[in-house]
Amino acid sequence: MELNSDTLLFLTTIISAAILVVCSLSRRKPSPGPKKKRPPGPWRLPLIGNLLHLATSQPHVALRDLARKHGPVMYLRLGQIDAVVISSPAAAQEVLRDKDVAFASRPNLLVADIILYGSMDMSFAPYGAYWRMLRKLCMSELLSTHKVRQLLAVRDSETISLVRKVRAAGGQSGEPVNLGRLVLSCSMAITGRATFGQLCGDELMSVVDVAVLYGGGFCAGDLFPSLSFVDVVTGLTRRLWRARRHLDGIFDKIIAECEARQRQAKTTTGTTNGDGDGLLSVLLRIRDEGETGISMTSIKAILFVSAVKYIYGAAESCLSSSKSQFLLIDHQDMLAGGTETTSSAAEWIMSELMRNPEAMAKAQAEVRRVLDGKSPQDHEGQMDKLSYTRMVVKEGLRLHPVFPLLLPRLCRETCDVGGFEVAQGTKVIVNAWALARSPEHWKHPEEFWPERFADDTSVAAAADYVGSQFEYIPFGSGRRMCPGNTFGLAALELMVARLLYYFDWSLPDGMRPDELDMDTVVGSTMRRRNHLHLVASPCKEIES
Repeated sequence: MELNSDTLLFLTTIISAAILVVCSLSRRKPSPGPKKKRPPGPWRLPLIGNLLHLATSQPHVALRDLARKHGPVMYLRLGQIDAVVISSPAAAQEVLRDKDVAFASRPNLLVADIILYGSMDMSFAPYGAYWRMLRKLCMSELLSTHKVRQLLAVRDSETISLVRKVRAAGGQSGEPVNLGRLVLSCSMAITGRATFGQLCGDELMSVVDVAVLYGGGFCAGDLFPSLSFVDVVTGLTRRLWRARRHLDGIFDKIIAECEARQRQAKTTTGTTNGDGDGLLSVLLRIRDEGETGISMTSIKAILFVSAVKYIYGAAESCLSSSKSQFLLIDHQDMLAGGTETTSSAAEWIMSELMRNPEAMAKAQAEVRRVLDGKSPQDHEGQMDKLSYTRMVVKEGLRLHPVFPLLLPRLCRETCDVGGFEVAQGTKVIVNAWALARSPEHWKHPEEFWPERFADDTSVAAAADYVGSQFEYIPFGSGRRMCPGNTFGLAALELMVARLLYYFDWSLPDGMRPDELDMDTVVGSTMRRRNHLHLVASPCKEIES
């Protein structure tokens, strides 16, 4: 007979507390010498440490507030895990650039170990030869500038499809449209086509069932390593392996279909037509060439992350962000980072423009002046002329970084940061959201003010997307920064430009700009708690 969830939770809590007390008492030994200079931090409770400080829907805000009291290099005890939170540009530069190699690895997590085939994806692979091979492969083949350009047709067709869907959903009748849902659907379609070439709808939607299967689990061993057996007792480990077998079946079918298309294309045209099948086809070609040593297991790990992001819109209706162990991991892998960047950022940017009518009018005037008379196929080629619109995008990512807390790093060797010792094995978290809103480095940091990036006398003038200015790192920095930023930005800029070009926008029901709901929820990303609903009034026809 299986125990119900409440009984399991009660038994797990009692057993865990008892063992933690024993472990805590058994480890108390006299200090052999003076204590080392550890970073300061807030008060801690026995057994659970600082976990209560993070029991909030806005952990990035809670950590910013704690850092104001305890400093930019702050120590936390998360269960049995030592963690350091970085909240200043100077400290971030030490971790992400000056001592990047020392912080280039990732913490080991149960979900990543099982579901991601031994952490063989780009995000969670430990730093070493295998990760370097993946990174090189990514930059030279999967997400190179050449590859991003090749995907122009995908971005063009899907963003034009978005315009048509907005018109169909309410653009003619004047009814509010769920813009958030539509831009999410568009970004998923872009990523799905770029990853798999031909969409594998039924197979990919099956991943939702897998996510639900393990999504509600809490991995005790990730925060309390001495209690890793609890995950076995509660059945979580068994469910994860069941999910892994399910995923194997899904991806075996998708890969077999792709290989069949490649064989048919080679028979017909003499080439495998790699571009037509997207990222998967490229991975299979590289595997067949045999030069990199990439295995089928590696391919599946990479595909899983992209697939989860592809079906994220469906999964979010099934999973609570406060309970989803996987989605809280903050995956930024390959094209997956681009998907979340595009959908969440586009919705935030449109929200800020609705709250700032002057910025909206200025951006629309620029877009319509530059794109007027151009065919849709030429729109992306005009992006360099949209200087103010690009500042709008940059400001949106400053106020609302998709990943407010960068994916945690693992300290590989004891070193100093900001004058404090960070011990080997410490989890290091960089609060990118706090860096971009620091009043010490930004004028009017809480305001939406795109013009700040045209001010040559401010830190904003040097801000970029490659992580060179540590006041502004929406995609991270250093060796482990998000590799999908170029892909995501190309889609984001085109999407925003076309929404501004083809429609005039207004708030529903006579709502004033200052009444617009801007509530945030942080799960795998920082997104709006409620999707953005706007009235779209068509002002341009779609040119042929």
